[in-house]
Amino acid sequence: MKLFNDQALHAISQMDSVDATYCSKLEQRFANMGVSSKVASDAVCTLAQEDAIPQVGSWAATPSMFKGIFGKKTKSAKASQVAAPVFDEALTA
Repeated sequence: MKLFNDQALHAISQMDSVDATYCSKLEQRFANMGVSSKVASDAVCTLAQEDAIPQVGSWAATPSMFKGIFGKKTKSAKASQVAAPVFDEALTA
């Protein structure tokens, strides 16, 4: 069954062989899930444009994968003022 449109097939043809193989296998998976041709083709084109095709063997999330997603943690001034004397007292005791 041909699910991908010409634009998606062109995007796949421009990829290296590993990425192209991965995306080609997505066609059957999308078909089994009932994903429409347009949605499946748009997904593959987006993966190609964003260079976001999953890498083989990267099964665990690492901190660098989340860089920029979460805001930086900042200490509140009040919490620092309250905690500092308590910690200083504990260290000198």
